[in-house]
Amino acid sequence: MLDILVYWCDTIWIPILFFGVHKQHRWWTVGFVTFGMIISRLMAEMISSFGFPNGIMGFIETDVYIRGIIVSSFFYALFLLMAHFSRRTEGVVFMAACLSFFFMIFICCSFVMVL
Repeated sequence: MLDILVYWCDTIWIPILFFGVHKQHRWWTVGFVTFGMIISRLMAEMISSFGFPNGIMGFIETDVYIRGIIVSSFFYALFLLMAHFSRRTEGVVFMAACLSFFFMIFICCSFVMVL
């Protein structure tokens, strides 16, 4: 039971970010959070399936999935702060911000999961 809660604990960010951003940016935000969750889970599953549940180098003792949740949650909170102050941002600019944060999550999660 606890494993299921840990596995799905990052989905709490979907309603938080959906209602935390301005109305015109909500669907870009949902797409960003969804794809950020998918990429962090795919990377954690890939590293675990290679036989390295604590990372390839093994410097950190925690599970790679927990590290991915921590890194992505940090960037989700940073994104919420950024989106709060960008009320009048056009859709294309906000989409570029979503893509930038997505790639930040991808690169930082990759680095942290390798450790």
